[in-house]
Amino acid sequence: MSTQKEVESLLRKAKKENRELRKEIEEKDLHIKFLNERLDNWAEKNALLREEKLKITIDDVIAFQKEKSKYASSQNQSLTEQLEKQEKVELDGNLSG
Repeated sequence: MSTQKEVESLLRKAKKENRELRKEIEEKDLHIKFLNERLDNWAEKNALLREEKLKITIDDVIAFQKEKSKYASSQNQSLTEQLEKQEKVELDGNLSG
């Protein structure tokens, strides 16, 4: 049979383990709460976007396409300007060197 000291030692050990497990459970619960909030936020945002897409009109689509083409052409123009500047700097560098 176990002595009283051995039983008390086992009890302390079990209590310590229990505290650690409870702490782990609290951390897991907090993490689950955080993930659920993120999921709720995502679902809400997704629902709003879906609702926006359902309410879109042909005029909106045409306007988006025009904006898209303007943006693309401005990006191409900007890229062309950058390349021209780079070529000019390289040519100037070659002439002086």
